Amino acid sequence: MERGEWRVFLGSMVIAATLAGSGLRDSAVVRAADMNHPVFVELFTSEGCSSCPPADDLLAQIEQKIPNVVVLSEHVTYWNNGGWHDPFSSTESTSRQADYVDHLGLSSSYTPQMVVNGTREFVGSDARAAAQAIAQASQQAGVPVRISGLMVDASRDVSLQVDTGAGRSASQLFAVAAQDEGTKHVSNGENGGHTLRHVMIARTFVDGAKIRGGGSYSGRLAVKLPDTISGSGWHLVVFLQQGRGGPILGAASAAVQSDSAPSVVRGQ
Repeated sequence: MERGEWRVFLGSMVIAATLAGSGLRDSAVVRAADMNHPVFVELFTSEGCSSCPPADDLLAQIEQKIPNVVVLSEHVTYWNNGGWHDPFSSTESTSRQADYVDHLGLSSSYTPQMVVNGTREFVGSDARAAAQAIAQASQQAGVPVRISGLMVDASRDVSLQVDTGAGRSASQLFAVAAQDEGTKHVSNGENGGHTLRHVMIARTFVDGAKIRGGGSYSGRLAVKLPDTISGSGWHLVVFLQQGRGGPILGAASAAVQSDSAPSVVRGQ
């Protein structure tokens, strides 16, 4: 198929999935991202927040039903004093959300919060807002990010080749080890007694490289896989961001397999 035909074909798939899915019913036309420019969807969440499970479910539906969207579940730490310590929480996720608060001019951090391409934020369980934000972001060109040559050794050290296109603005390249799935029974706090499921959980952030405006990147990055928590599977997510809390210029993800070969790559 030609590039334009791909957009029409994938757009039809997303529309059908959106209307069929109970959590993604929306009248907005959700177009798939360009095959080379996925939409990057981040969810700031916590197992200690009773409003977060519907947002966790929505993120899982977005990952499953919308082609060429890269998602990341980022668990914050500021709920950890409410009776339950979220084992997936990290100071890096908390700091990333604080950067968005500053850059987007918000009054404070909150959960659940969804951020699309670093430019639009809304309550993370709002399926209509998510559909509209993804539709809008899919119409905007981004910087191609490609992952290849992924290798993992016996010590769970992963190396990968990353190549990007040239962006007009200076940017920071990040790599994230994301746990595919995690299911945890929560014994205390606002979600006490419930079993929660999460997808694409950010576990390790690595600052890859600083890229000057007009420049591109080609090189290998290294990421250490942490121990799995109550789940299985790993992806490496790579993205370009224009400053702290700024727009996402491009993203890609690749699955980590035992044979070191990525089975699914988004953003190629």
